[in-house]
Amino acid sequence: MKAEEEQQIFQFNSQLSRDIQLRLVKTRNESGRNIEDFCTALQQTAPKVHIIHEKEDSDIPTELRIHPRIRYRSVPLGRELGPFLKTLMWSFDIQTPPSAPPLLSDLALPAELKLYVSAHCPFCPGIVESLIPLALSSIWVRLTVTDAGLFMDEARKDHIQSVPTLVMDSQFRWTGTVSILEVIDVMIHRDPSRLESDTLMNMIADGNAGLLAQMMLEKGMIFPALLDLLVHPKWPVRLGAMVALETVAAEKPALAQKMAAPLWDRFDVVDDKVKGDILYLVGEIDTGASLGRIQDILNRKADYDVEIIEAADEAFEKQKGYIQYVFSSGEDLSNPR
Repeated sequence: MKAEEEQQIFQFNSQLSRDIQLRLVKTRNESGRNIEDFCTALQQTAPKVHIIHEKEDSDIPTELRIHPRIRYRSVPLGRELGPFLKTLMWSFDIQTPPSAPPLLSDLALPAELKLYVSAHCPFCPGIVESLIPLALSSIWVRLTVTDAGLFMDEARKDHIQSVPTLVMDSQFRWTGTVSILEVIDVMIHRDPSRLESDTLMNMIADGNAGLLAQMMLEKGMIFPALLDLLVHPKWPVRLGAMVALETVAAEKPALAQKMAAPLWDRFDVVDDKVKGDILYLVGEIDTGASLGRIQDILNRKADYDVEIIEAADEAFEKQKGYIQYVFSSGEDLSNPR
C-alpha cells in the first residue's frame, strides 16, 4: 500500500462516525491471499473498520463482503480505492449514495452482475460507482467486483478479454462503455425461465424460495436450472429448491409433476442422500407413474442403503395412496389438477 493510499484511507476513517464491520469470507480457493493482506492493512490504517473472518466450504474465490449484495474479489487499491471507500460510506448509511434510475423500481427478478476490473484501468472506477447504487437500491441486484488479473481462472470462465467488462447472468455482457439504463432495461425484460442455477441458488440463500415458486407459477413452467439445485450436494441448497417445488405442487400439481422424469434421470448418478430426497420429492409430486421405478428399488434392497429403502417405502405408499384416491373419487388421472 502506497503512502497516498494510506492517507486516503486515514481520511476515510476520520469521517466515520461509528465503527463498521466487513466480512472476509475465505474458501478452499487459495487465490485470495492478496485480499487478506489488504484487509489487514485496511484495519491497521482505519481502526474503525473491523474485519470479520469467516470460512465457507466452497470453491469460489475469497471475497470481501461489504454489503449483503456487494462483494469484492479484488484488492481495491490504485484507481479502485476511491470507489471502494465511497461504497463503504454508502453501504453503512454514512453518506447518501446517488439515486438509482426510477426505471429500476420495475425490476422483479434477480440479476447477478459481475464486473471485471483492474487497478490500472482508467474507466473501471466510473463503472463501479455507477453500478453500486443499483445493488444498494434494489433487493434484486447482486454485484461482484472482480480483478481480472488477480482471479484469472474466473476471468477465463467468463471469457474476459479486456476490462471493464460487465457480465449479467452469464448471458449478457458489456465491454468498455456501459449504459446503466441499457443494463436496467435488459434486467427487467429478461426471460426468467433462462435464469441460471447460481442466480436461483442466491435467491434461495437469501430466503426467497417462496418468491422463486411464485415466479415459476406466474410463468407456468419450472425453470430448468431448478433441477441442478434439487440434486445439489449441499443440503441447504436442496432444501430451498424442494420448498420451492413443493410450493408449486400445492397450487399446480400438474406443473410440479413434470419434474419427476428429470429427477429420475439424475437418480443413478447422485449420492445416497440426494437419492433419498429424490424419492421424497417423487412421492410428493408424482401421480403414480413412478410406482414401477420405486418398486424396482424395493426389489433390489441389497443394492441400496437402508435409508434409501425407507425413502422408497414412503414414496411407494404415497404413490399407491394417490392412485387409490383417484380411482375412488373418479378423478381423471391423465389430467391432474
